[in-house]
Amino acid sequence: MKKFGFLVICGFLLLLTACSSSPEKVKTTTIHISAAASLKDTMDEVKPLFEKEYPTIKLTFDFGGSGQIRERVESGAPIDGVLLASKKDTDTLLSQDLAERDQEFAGNQLVLIEPKNADKETNKNLEQLLDSADKIAIGDPESVPAGAYAKQTLENLQLYDVEKPKLVFATDVRQVLSYVEAGNADAGFVYQTDALLSKKVQVAAKIDNQLHDPIAYYSALVSDSEHKTEATKFLDYMNKASAQKILEKYGFQSAN
Repeated sequence: MKKFGFLVICGFLLLLTACSSSPEKVKTTTIHISAAASLKDTMDEVKPLFEKEYPTIKLTFDFGGSGQIRERVESGAPIDGVLLASKKDTDTLLSQDLAERDQEFAGNQLVLIEPKNADKETNKNLEQLLDSADKIAIGDPESVPAGAYAKQTLENLQLYDVEKPKLVFATDVRQVLSYVEAGNADAGFVYQTDALLSKKVQVAAKIDNQLHDPIAYYSALVSDSEHKTEATKFLDYMNKASAQKILEKYGFQSAN
């Protein structure tokens, strides 16, 4: 009987030892980032690298026009951080105390694209290219930064009123790209990074940077985020060498 009791006690002690030595389950935090549509492919590569370096943080994304993202933050959507292609939208959030810790992390180039099978006449200037198009796709200037840059370009060339009847407005820059790819528009204003992704379009002209505001991308922490520490780590990561290398791979200009 004593032997049996001894064995029970030993078994109990072994069980306690096993329980105490078992590894604790690692707690992970999921943060949600809203990013400009032109960043989608870049984020697909940044995400696994970041999560490998910070295994306790998981990333989820949604993509859209920067103006749309700003409106979602203003309406209280559950967003921890933003990556915007617009200083205006970033500054609007900062002025309302809805965002903080803004950082510029990349730049871009505005281009006019046309279908790959279009006759590329290198001697045509921008005005002639636009004049020969029946439909021109641009992002909605009210919510899509690339569309706002395109509108500024046309206004500075005194062409906006002339070309306005031809304009087809899109919800984001990727939709502009799809319109031109599908032949639903003869030309479109997109970022150089978008044009590089497609085998169905070609760059007809690079837009002079003097014709529009500087194109820059900004990260910002949403002020009411419940995961500020984790979100800040990701937003800071966008300025680190590993993320900057991916951005440059996709044709973005370095902010550093």
